[in-house]
Amino acid sequence: MRLLFLTDTHIRGTNPSRRLDDFKETLLRKLTEVREIAIEEEVDYILHGGDLFDRPDTAPSVVGEFVKVLRTYPKPIYIVAGNHDLYGHNPQTLPRTMLGLLIASGVVKLIPDEAIILKDKGGITLQLSGRNFDYTLDNKNSDAYNIKKASNADYAIHIVHGMLLDRPFFESGFTLIEDVETEADITIAGHYHLGFGVKEYKGRYFLNPGSLVRASADIKEINRTPQVAIIELKDELNITLRKLKSAQKGKEVLDRRAIEEEKFREKKLAEFVRQIKASDNFKVFSIDAILNKIAANKGLEEDIIKEALHRLEFAQQEVGQGGENN
Repeated sequence: MRLLFLTDTHIRGTNPSRRLDDFKETLLRKLTEVREIAIEEEVDYILHGGDLFDRPDTAPSVVGEFVKVLRTYPKPIYIVAGNHDLYGHNPQTLPRTMLGLLIASGVVKLIPDEAIILKDKGGITLQLSGRNFDYTLDNKNSDAYNIKKASNADYAIHIVHGMLLDRPFFESGFTLIEDVETEADITIAGHYHLGFGVKEYKGRYFLNPGSLVRASADIKEINRTPQVAIIELKDELNITLRKLKSAQKGKEVLDRRAIEEEKFREKKLAEFVRQIKASDNFKVFSIDAILNKIAANKGLEEDIIKEALHRLEFAQQEVGQGGENN
């Protein structure tokens, strides 16, 4: 049995702010190439790790363009819902989303929580299960990644749209590979756009080839080439990664200058906050008083002062809203 896996396509009709090319046309070319890879590799099934769309209410005209490509795929597409596919990141809203429409019309098939059994011509039996995104996926006591393998299955694959990582990058909100206790032969994740490739841990495989798109101009994204995974299930399990030939170099499609400018502004803001905290005389807390204190500091550009005030005002609004709701 041969499978093709891709994830986080984030179909949209507009350009992300950091993109220099035509994002929609680039993605159409990528998905067309994925179809050609599926044909060339003679896959039996195509798997998608979620976030097919960038938002649940993507314009019908845009959806229609991509449906024309997806309908030409040679084999069924099985998918889990990502956070961007849902309203409010709530799985209960799936039926009224564009992904829900594609599921109802048979363009793609939703992988249920309860495992399904797939077979190929050679008699290989695959147990396939999935978990749509929800806020509990990566909680400390979550069992989202843990499944049992049926005795009649040759292989078990579990797909989760969650923050599965090979090492920690944040303080919370993720699950480490080493903490997953599962009987799945392969646990596949989407959501984390940079991916971690293929990892083996205690005889189990973990896979995330990364997002098919690059929406941010982070240096790691610029250096990354979008890819898909080809999974072969025979007497032994084998996973290979195929980079897309249609994907241009990151520096050709991502605007790094805007990121550098933002980093400079953040650095200036951080220095401003440090100076304020270090001042023994700064004991005022109203926005007006803070404005006067900021104006008294020399060497600060006007746009930095305005940005600092904007953030203070936003924080004040957030606190006020929180107080009304409690």
